[in-house]
Order: sequence, then C-alpha cells, then structure tokens
Amino acid sequence: ADVAKFIVQFDEFFNGEITGKKKYLRDLSKGNQKKAGIVAALIGNPKVVVLDEPFANLDPTTQIRLKKIIKTLTENSGITVLVSSHDLSHVTEVCERIVVLDKGNVVKDIETSTETLKELESYFAV
Repeated sequence: ADVAKFIVQFDEFFNGEITGKKKYLRDLSKGNQKKAGIVAALIGNPKVVVLDEPFANLDPTTQIRLKKIIKTLTENSGITVLVSSHDLSHVTEVCERIVVLDKGNVVKDIETSTETLKELESYFAV
C-alpha cells in the first residue's frame, strides 16, 4: 500500500505505460525500464540519488518531465541528485554545479550559469 501511494505521484512521468500493465520489468521498453529505475531509486526518501545517463532512451516529453522531477527533488525535498551524463544541454538545465572528469581527473568544476553550456561546448570542441 505504501509503494502504491508513493508511485501515484509519478503517474504523469509514467504516462500510463507502466503501472497496471502487469508486465515484468524486463518486458518493458528501455525507456520505461529507465523510468521505473529512476522512481525506484527514490523509494525510501534517500538523501542522495545517483542517476547515470538518466535522459538516455527517453522521449522528449519524458525528458522534460524528468527535469521537472529533478528540480523539484533538489529544491523542495533537500535531496542531492548526482547526474552522470554526456548530454550537456540537459545537465546545464538541471544541475547547480558541473564537474567535468577526464580519465578520472577533475578538469572543470563550475557553478551553472547562463554561459555554462557555451563554456562546456567550447571545452569539448577542442
């Protein structure tokens, strides 16, 4: 009952494609598996959530919904969300701080601003 109550808040994110379908996780599309995994990571009110390439395999509408969820979590719930991603535009939209690693070494550690995307694009264009 607690899980069902928790999941209801993600109905829009699931878009009627997951709950109540009586499917195994393995039988869902890659995008829907990703959605289920993201929500599962939030069960139990964690203080820190790590999302690895969270926007991969998601359609544009779901990507927008995920950005909203991440922003809501960090602003209203005090949860720290670490996003590991190669998608610069999504990361600059949802992250307050971006750390760029090269072979395990920190090469950039910047607070996100309106110029961050341009700065990152110029760094990686070399």
